Amino acid sequence: MRLILLVLPALLLFSACANHVADNQFYEKALSNHFCSESFFKTEQKRMDSNKDIIYTGLNAGAIARNCGDFNISNDFLDKAEEAYKYDVDLEGLGSKGAKLVGSALVNEAVFDYQGTLYERIMVNIYKGLNFMSLNDFENARVEFNRALMRQGKAKEYFANQIAANRAEFEEAKSTQNFDENMKQNYENVLSQYDHLLKDFDTSKNFINPYATYTAALFFFLDKDYTRAVDLLKEVAVINSRSAEFKKEFKVFNQYASSTNPQRLQKYIFVVYESGFGAGLDELSFTLPFIFDDQLITSSFALPILKKRENSFSYILANGIKTSQFVSFDDVIATEFKTELATKITKAISSTILKTTLNIAVAKNDPTGGLLSMASSIVTASTSRADVRFWNALPKFASVAMIENNGELIIKSDDGRILYTNNEINKDKNAMLVIRSYLRYLPNTFYLIQP
Repeated sequence: MRLILLVLPALLLFSACANHVADNQFYEKALSNHFCSESFFKTEQKRMDSNKDIIYTGLNAGAIARNCGDFNISNDFLDKAEEAYKYDVDLEGLGSKGAKLVGSALVNEAVFDYQGTLYERIMVNIYKGLNFMSLNDFENARVEFNRALMRQGKAKEYFANQIAANRAEFEEAKSTQNFDENMKQNYENVLSQYDHLLKDFDTSKNFINPYATYTAALFFFLDKDYTRAVDLLKEVAVINSRSAEFKKEFKVFNQYASSTNPQRLQKYIFVVYESGFGAGLDELSFTLPFIFDDQLITSSFALPILKKRENSFSYILANGIKTSQFVSFDDVIATEFKTELATKITKAISSTILKTTLNIAVAKNDPTGGLLSMASSIVTASTSRADVRFWNALPKFASVAMIENNGELIIKSDDGRILYTNNEINKDKNAMLVIRSYLRYLPNTFYLIQP
């Protein structure tokens, strides 16, 4: 009982710091409103230097710096996030992981540093690669795109391991009190609600992000490694087999790969449009019945749920050519979310059972006349929050268009407004234009790359 008195204040302190809704809103505002001040990046750097949630801070600050055109600063932040992935997540010791599992059972995962997702790790390397391309550093860009492709190649293995982990987690939960009533039935109840909530997302069995493969293909094309480029584009073209755009692009890539003198071929501009805000996370509360010592007790907990966010232009026009959508980031995000869901539900219910058991024990042996029981109940409520951190910068959709390079480029929105003009493009070289639009009524960012 004395131990509980010591632990409760600490748990309250941890849980008070675990609500990241305001942080998500801040980073979304910083992206949409182009926060580019030196003081902003210094503040974010101080957070990184003090080891404050390095991955979460690095991902978001790195994207904001890219949005400002500060590619070196962007890569500095993203480098630190990737290093934290490698050393704090990928290579984390079993003892440390075990300690976190015990801690999260009593508190919640939001009090620990953000570990990120697989699709985010892939996109870190993609954006670092694009940053290096904008800096005309194709040597380092090649390293980043190769890393992204390697991580994507391991995705199938990851998913197979995660499904096995889900089964192991559920088997372990069978030791909980009144398993059939407390775990099995509640698990099925929660899962059925998620099936309804995720019906607007299209999830696939095999994880793949066509955007990563496509941008890598464009890099190798601009780097004149045409054989590698056509092999990568083929993967995207197969997925989009009915797309006239990808049939056209694959034909051009094949021409370059087959030509003995590709410098004499027609040059093109590849327009890549990133639209809107990708799916984020919100908190969903559940109140479920549990049986302890033949008594029915209701208890509440929260889990993350995907929420769709606002799109920008549905397409853009590049010299009159409409971009073709080829990837929904919402669906990429939902695929991994659904794969992780079984483990999240099992952990949440197991944690609730543990906390409720603690509350019952405290109530039976409360020497404070009810004060300790009240504190225990407050801890249970405050530590049942969901971890809603995510990388705010990923787009909702990506679409592309390839146009002949005649030295001029006019970009229009889906309602005909001119967004960008450039009549000084070298028509003797291939080029790439990346367009980032978060919201249709706010300024857009344009990244022209022509090595």
